[in-house]
Amino acid sequence: MHHKDILQYLYSLETPKIKLGLERIQNLLDKMGNPEKKLKCIHVAGTNGKGSVCAMLFYVLKEAGYGAGLYTSPHLKNFNERIRINGHFISDNEIAEYFLKVKPHITNQSFFEITTAMAFLYFYEKNADFVVLEVGLGGRLDATNVIIPLISVITNIGLEHTELLGNSIEKIAFEKAGIIKTNVPVVAGAEGKALQVIKKIAKEKNAPLVLAKKHKKIEFRHLIGSFQQQNRDIALTAINTLQKLHSIKINDETVTEGIKKTQWHGRLEFISRNILADCAHNPSGFAVLKNELQIIKNQKNIENFVFVVGIQKDKDASAMLKIISPLASSMIFTKSKSEKASKPQKLLRIFRKISKNKPIKAKIINNPKKALNYAKKIAGKKDLVVAAGSIYLVGEII
Repeated sequence: MHHKDILQYLYSLETPKIKLGLERIQNLLDKMGNPEKKLKCIHVAGTNGKGSVCAMLFYVLKEAGYGAGLYTSPHLKNFNERIRINGHFISDNEIAEYFLKVKPHITNQSFFEITTAMAFLYFYEKNADFVVLEVGLGGRLDATNVIIPLISVITNIGLEHTELLGNSIEKIAFEKAGIIKTNVPVVAGAEGKALQVIKKIAKEKNAPLVLAKKHKKIEFRHLIGSFQQQNRDIALTAINTLQKLHSIKINDETVTEGIKKTQWHGRLEFISRNILADCAHNPSGFAVLKNELQIIKNQKNIENFVFVVGIQKDKDASAMLKIISPLASSMIFTKSKSEKASKPQKLLRIFRKISKNKPIKAKIINNPKKALNYAKKIAGKKDLVVAAGSIYLVGEII
């Protein structure tokens, strides 16, 4: 089978209704000889920041000379981005090779479950020293939650996927804290009610709880945004915990260099002088984005913000648009190729209700690249075009 046919088949397994649960993935891995049990994993959950924290941990381990694996989702542009070891994404040929190794054991598994099984086998056969594993959705019933990691990491917790995880911070925290394992240390960057839930579950499971500590500032070479300093504190606390509890030797210079080198595309990323792309895709992510845009406005003397926005159907579009509408001079609503993308007409209707007393220009352009080109055309020399609302949208325009 050609890798393109395999990807087409895998994508065909994606359904609008996500089926959480560990039974299907566990059955598949049992038939494969349980490669996940032979890996040393760092398991990372959270509402926002988990991808950036995963990237920082990966770059530090790689800088230290370890064979570091990284499993993240979704991808921005290509499936290959989901599975990488050291400096290399899984190749097209390897996608075909590892799918064919898993295929004889597949019964009723989903796209994400099969992909996760492929990743476990890939990392095992490539002799990864450590694997940084990002939770797909939630934690407790996520397909990645079949491992006993070296440490668990929970970044922050906000309202997201409420139809699956619950409609309160406490319920969502309970699901995210489902990655906490008996006697396995957990590093937490969460606060307030969410932290109380994490503390309770950590105590029940006798899991040592380490709260993210502030560290000295490290200037990133590729990342911007004050929120990345919070992610850095979580990542550094996790590295310190690994060093103390698992005798992993990484000197301070190597840690600093790994953090400096970290790249994570589509996170507050200038793709040209006056175009900023950000994968913020929920209300808490948009609140962070708004804060960062106000900082950028002051730093760069920005006059107006022209937004290109596409949002997925399962997100709270009203809350997201309320947050950024005070900054907008123009809004262009668009739609990624994702089947779960909201129709721009719906987003425009929501926006009109929110901004009825404000003179903000709004337009629908279905194609994201055409929407971006239009935004560039109407933006003045001192304006900034901001594309945000969905990882899928950002992936199509960068």
